[in-house]
Amino acid sequence: MTRILQLKITLEEITPKIWRRFLIKDDITFQELHDTIQIVMGWDNYHMFEFQISDVRISADEEGHNLAESSFKKLFQSPEFLKMLEQTKMKNDSANLDVNKLNKILKEQEKSKPIQKYTLKTKINLLINSEKQKFNYAYDFGDNWEHTLIVEKILDSSDAPFIPFCLAGERACPPEDCGSIGGYYELQKIKKNKNHKEYKKRIVEWLGENFDFEKINIDKINKELHKLFKIDGRTRYWVPK
Repeated sequence: MTRILQLKITLEEITPKIWRRFLIKDDITFQELHDTIQIVMGWDNYHMFEFQISDVRISADEEGHNLAESSFKKLFQSPEFLKMLEQTKMKNDSANLDVNKLNKILKEQEKSKPIQKYTLKTKINLLINSEKQKFNYAYDFGDNWEHTLIVEKILDSSDAPFIPFCLAGERACPPEDCGSIGGYYELQKIKKNKNHKEYKKRIVEWLGENFDFEKINIDKINKELHKLFKIDGRTRYWVPK
């Protein structure tokens, strides 16, 4: 029997918290969960991503994504690469790192990569199936946005209206490619000061003066969810009241 999961997702290391509470069916795939998170949070689906549930990792296929971003993620998972950074004291500038050594590390990682038992086509209830269960979602391996999700409730299908559905949340998602957490806070400072030398370039021309870091539009989120998951003119995850 299909059940409804009430999830809360929180973007880590940002204060005040940026979070959303939403409902999904437990028989959707991890790809569909990713699609839902992108809309619920307000991301633009430009970058690679990864779920981690206990010791299981489910990653986006590299095809169609930024390969440099994927390589960046792989390198920082390598103890050898981290040792190289330490030895060369180049943590903030990798320009002088040996490219041949980097390629060798990437090739070795590819050889040793285990076959994935779970993929983005896997239904989430195989791994996410209990209240209070926590798991993680990473988006954009460059800016490295880390999210924590918790299963707050498991409901019968008769308890929920439209599925997926965003119930609540606070604060706008950071702009894409803003430079991770440091860049996000810097952008906030610039937004508050029209005399800042970067105001015209980063706020007026790029972000938009009407962007509000503190506001979200739940109705707009739900309209986008229903539009995305609509098939043959009918809402895919409609559940009767």
